[in-house]
Amino acid sequence: MIHLYGVTDEPFAFGSRQPLLTDADLDIPVGRYALLSPTPERHRQVIDVLCGLRPPRSGFVRHEGNISWAIGRQGFVRGKANGLNIIQLLADRYELDANETADLVADLITEPQWLAKPMEHWPLYIRQEFTFALALAPAFDIYVIEGTIPFEPCRFTRLWLALFEERLVGRTLVFSSYRQNQLADYCFKGLVYERSALRIEDDLDQCIIKYPPRRSRDDSGSGEESFGSGFDDVGF
Repeated sequence: MIHLYGVTDEPFAFGSRQPLLTDADLDIPVGRYALLSPTPERHRQVIDVLCGLRPPRSGFVRHEGNISWAIGRQGFVRGKANGLNIIQLLADRYELDANETADLVADLITEPQWLAKPMEHWPLYIRQEFTFALALAPAFDIYVIEGTIPFEPCRFTRLWLALFEERLVGRTLVFSSYRQNQLADYCFKGLVYERSALRIEDDLDQCIIKYPPRRSRDDSGSGEESFGSGFDDVGF
């Protein structure tokens, strides 16, 4: 579960400080939620608060169980480190067995030989596959996704989606995406952000009709084919 207690936040966005949440109190039970609103450009900031990536100005957010980083964000697969270095970092952070984690990632991605090479030389599809494969290594109780999940018809997508569905059993999902079909496939309820408040709506179909998913300003420059993620904001 995710609990918000009197959360008020006014982050700096689009040139000025704007109210994001005002004295928000909400219990988000175990379930699968599509984050929807008339202002999807604010979803990133909402997710920052929900994940604990940024503390609100007042109030606090409590999680029952482990929460993921914002899966789907661009950002961290770069530089001279190789994939095995990042796997070791992840294993240390989440108390995982590094060898088992490396085996999982190698089994999922299309060309595992890239793991021993510097990430700055990786092709785009390996970066994308690697970051999504890493997200399945820790046993999260709450998964938060911002953007798209793998959708191209290929071996990696089939394997990743099958394992992701196993991971979701009995867990919580908060999913923000401009791809309506993915929201409909994986979510059961709406988590609606509107007028500096969050609320839960049971009728997801009606929520999608009222707040049709669309690209935010951040999404619009990323390209439809790009579904890379990052956990650069987690603070390893």
